[in-house]
Amino acid sequence: MLLPVYIVSFAALSLASGQRSCGFKIADCPSDQLCVPDSPECTDLNNCLGSCQFRNSYTACGGYRSQPVKCPSGTECRDDPRVPESCGLACDVPGICMPKKAPSCAGFAGRACPKGLHCYDVLHDGCDPQDGDADCIGVCL
Repeated sequence: MLLPVYIVSFAALSLASGQRSCGFKIADCPSDQLCVPDSPECTDLNNCLGSCQFRNSYTACGGYRSQPVKCPSGTECRDDPRVPESCGLACDVPGICMPKKAPSCAGFAGRACPKGLHCYDVLHDGCDPQDGDADCIGVCL
C-alpha cells in the first residue's frame, strides 16, 4: 500500500520540478531523453524510480545568479528550446549555452538532424507549430 502512495507523491514532485518520472514501468521517456535512476543503488529501472533527463547536455547559463556563467567560445546563452513551456531568460530562468552554428532542421525542406541530435522548435521566432504555423525552422541539439 505504501508503494502506490510513494509513486503518486513522486509524480507530483516531478511535475513541480519539470522532470518527468520514469521507472517502475510507469512510462517511457520521450526519445530525446533517457531514464536515469534516482538512486545510485538502482540497477533495474523496472524495480525503482527514475527521472527523464535530456540525452544531450549543455552548460546552464543566465538566470538570476550572483556569479553568471560565461558560455564557452562558439556558444551563446539562449532560452532552452527543449523546454518550450518555460518563460526562459526573460524571467530569470537559466538558459543553455547553445552552439552559435547549431544545425537547423524541419522547415519547408523537412531537414533531419545529424545522428545523436534532436529537432526542437526555435523559440520566439514568430513561427509556432503548436499554433498552426507550418514550415517552422527548428534547431538541432
